[in-house]
Amino acid sequence: MIVLKLGGSLITLKHKKFSFRRKVMERLAAEIGDYKGKLIIIHGGGSFGHPLAYEYGLNNGYEDERQIDGVVLTRLAMERLNDKVVSALLDSGIKAVSLQTSALAFCRGGEIERLNLEPVKRFLDIGITPVLYGDVVLDSAKGFCILSGDRIAVHLSRTLMADRAIMAIDKDGIFDRDPNITKGTKLLAEVNQHNYQEVLRSLGSVHGDVTGGITGKLRELWLLAEDGIESIIVNGLVPGRLQKALLGQEVKGTRIRVAP
Repeated sequence: MIVLKLGGSLITLKHKKFSFRRKVMERLAAEIGDYKGKLIIIHGGGSFGHPLAYEYGLNNGYEDERQIDGVVLTRLAMERLNDKVVSALLDSGIKAVSLQTSALAFCRGGEIERLNLEPVKRFLDIGITPVLYGDVVLDSAKGFCILSGDRIAVHLSRTLMADRAIMAIDKDGIFDRDPNITKGTKLLAEVNQHNYQEVLRSLGSVHGDVTGGITGKLRELWLLAEDGIESIIVNGLVPGRLQKALLGQEVKGTRIRVAP
């Protein structure tokens, strides 16, 4: 079984609110359709979820009544994005079904306290691909919080013992330095126990990303590596790369694993 995360910046235009990359998603769906094994798909919020969550400070938890509007609007925006994603999958012949994350997951202090896996497992058993997404969910300590797609993907990979995880984003992978602010950066073919801490220090943080950006992504994926589950980050904007990753072929990207 593979757990696939489609990054929000891959399927939406990050700096244009509520913009959906329809043609990109249609191509990704076609590539996903070539994989015939069990698959769970999670997608991020991109320009649908992030701007609202950031505007209303939802990741801080409940602070004032104004945020209630933010919860409602963010939930609605994520449902709209999810509908577009699932529709593209269905059009490509993938038997996909949407599972509302906020109805399955509960957090405490921003960490997953419990996530009802029964619907996920039962849909998989009858040959249907579950599709979850980053969402605003109830939090027993904070009232509510943002549960990122990355965290969901890692949690599902660990608890359901996935064979591997794939993160499709809008970049080639992880670089030795932030390519947005530094020239001459080098793509890292692998992050392992020998360079993990150094890479983490070099990445820094991403402002305006309520889910932690590439640094948060790497931290989450390293939890998988420690459990013996390999993951790979690939550029979903380049045709064919997601398909190769799903089929287990050699592909340009960054692998995260504990090296032998």
